[in-house]
Amino acid sequence: MNIAYPYAEFPALSTHKTWAEIDLGALRYNFRALCREICTEGCSPIAVVKADAYGHGAAPCVRALLEEGCTCFAVSCIEEAIAVRAVCPPEAADVLILGYTLPEEVGLLAEYALTQTVFSHEYAEAISGAAAAADVRLRVHVKLDTGMNRLGFSTTPETLAHTVSAIESIAADPHLSLCGIFTHFARADEVDEAPIMAQYIRYTAVNDALESLGIKEGVLHHVCNSAASCRTDAYRLEAVRLGIMLYGVFPSPACVPLFPVSLKPVMRLCTRVAHLHTIPVGEFVGYGGLWSADTSRLIATLPVGYADGFIRAFRGASVSVATKDGPREAPVVGNICMDQCMLDVTGLNVAVGDVVTLFGDKPERLSALAERAGTIEYEPLCLITGRVPRLYVDSQP
Repeated sequence: MNIAYPYAEFPALSTHKTWAEIDLGALRYNFRALCREICTEGCSPIAVVKADAYGHGAAPCVRALLEEGCTCFAVSCIEEAIAVRAVCPPEAADVLILGYTLPEEVGLLAEYALTQTVFSHEYAEAISGAAAAADVRLRVHVKLDTGMNRLGFSTTPETLAHTVSAIESIAADPHLSLCGIFTHFARADEVDEAPIMAQYIRYTAVNDALESLGIKEGVLHHVCNSAASCRTDAYRLEAVRLGIMLYGVFPSPACVPLFPVSLKPVMRLCTRVAHLHTIPVGEFVGYGGLWSADTSRLIATLPVGYADGFIRAFRGASVSVATKDGPREAPVVGNICMDQCMLDVTGLNVAVGDVVTLFGDKPERLSALAERAGTIEYEPLCLITGRVPRLYVDSQP
């Protein structure tokens, strides 16, 4: 069976019509700012670089964060973990897989010195059995489900004793090394803190029971994602998982006033004007004829579309055109196509080849795109496909 990933064989050209500029200097700045404000004494950062570092490119981001002193990375799956290991040796940092790994792949977990999350008694037994058959001992973190209801050992009052007993078995398992326990908050990006506290109470109930059994030494506790990290340090424990904020984006508007430092956008998505033409009154633009000219209008065509991650839901958004008179705003008109979209640039001193910034020049532009699409800022970043080359710069010395 042959396996290939999309766009993996694209050539590296010296010029680009559409690209994502990744500022590693901004990433470094954000990491330092987050560590300074959040990772106080006794609390360490776990850099979340899953989904190819939220679309920014995991390998360059991991290298930059290693240089800043990061010693732990979190990913979603074993494929991502092995890719991180290619640029991050075991002696440099831990790599934690947050999601499911097939028991058949425990040999790879051991070979690459990866830490696997276990989230049920049945899964822990399957991983342990596979590790015994392979004659290896695996590092694991236990995930508790405190209310997200996605993955994790149940922590309801009715299941508490069973969960504590199952984790006690994991701690005693000769083929598993219990190195961490964590949970994930479902509503940390909201103003109301009550849902967070409810989950935290469930977490501490399990932790208190485990400590009474002597399960404490060498176990790293972490419950905070980026949103929860903005709040009181009571939730930060021994480590925090820093995700979206590393890349210069707040999890939600509710989190902005909770964090005292401005963050820098790391990704800037750019394209160029490919074509200009004037249309008369009444002419339609794009599939479905959803936009028509009320006067004679100058239309610019851009070589970017939903196959690049600039989706149809962004129709009507305002983008920045680098005209001869400086940056000017222009709306996206008509339906966005697979490979192209159109702007109304009437009255602007624009020329073919001018650079257009779709987001990344200011934080509110990405927020506006997400709001238009009825989603969150995470999604537009992760939607940028492999067809779009990432160009790396470093604005910091």
